[in-house]
Amino acid sequence: MTTSAVELVEALQQLNGHLAAFTTLLSQSKLPCWLPGEQATNLDQAAQLYGDIWYRDGQDGRTTLSQHGLIGASPELIHSAQQLNNTKALFKSLATQYRLRQDSELQQQLHKRTQQLAELLHRQGASRLHLKQCYRQIPVLETAPMKVGFSWYTSGRSIRKLSPEEALQKLMKMDTSQPHIQLQLSAVGKLRPGDMLAQIQTQVPVIRANMVWKQQDSVTRKARNTSLPILIALSNENPVLPAYNEPPLSPPEARSRLERNDLKIDPQPYLPSLRAHLYLG
Repeated sequence: MTTSAVELVEALQQLNGHLAAFTTLLSQSKLPCWLPGEQATNLDQAAQLYGDIWYRDGQDGRTTLSQHGLIGASPELIHSAQQLNNTKALFKSLATQYRLRQDSELQQQLHKRTQQLAELLHRQGASRLHLKQCYRQIPVLETAPMKVGFSWYTSGRSIRKLSPEEALQKLMKMDTSQPHIQLQLSAVGKLRPGDMLAQIQTQVPVIRANMVWKQQDSVTRKARNTSLPILIALSNENPVLPAYNEPPLSPPEARSRLERNDLKIDPQPYLPSLRAHLYLG
């Protein structure tokens, strides 16, 4: 194996070691916790959530298994989680470097595993490693907030600017014999060189945690999306979770907020195969 491959395998082994140490500490914790559903105080289930870095049969590789919740944590557990997060970041960095060395085109598609990386992991008995679940950081709060409000965020989307030249290159990689691709190639030809398109990707609904800290007359608010239960530092003298709500287990069907009436992007796709929309003048 090359040096980068050896480093990658060593990082994966280190990650597994820190993951085992963390889940063992978690399972032994006596501090309060909350998970939604019937297993609200089941630390073994929480440990399984954090330690699940493997594909399940039939699971779409683009999706991750998510669960919100609150886990009271001792200083030792917080430290273990931070060590684990560091090894996760190192493994992600090395895996990305390894992929880029094997195939430069993947600079635009870092979420996909290359054949070389898959084969390397397979040789190490990790062919079903779910990289997205492996990379994601464990959310840690070293200071307990006064309250945590959970809510579904269903309006998320990513927007990337796309030039006519880039759109043309992407379309040319598709089956240009198809009529719908021909129509889109013609549409690109009508654009001016300075025009830009918006390539839109709608994101899956996520749980967002809105946290509030209050110290004397000062109030601090922070929000973050959370796909794993949040570790919250609690002292043995006052082992109480912050106030929290229990959102529905499933996201609402309708958008949670109204569409803006000043949108600068045409809601109708100009190039449907690329999910590319025109900017409105």
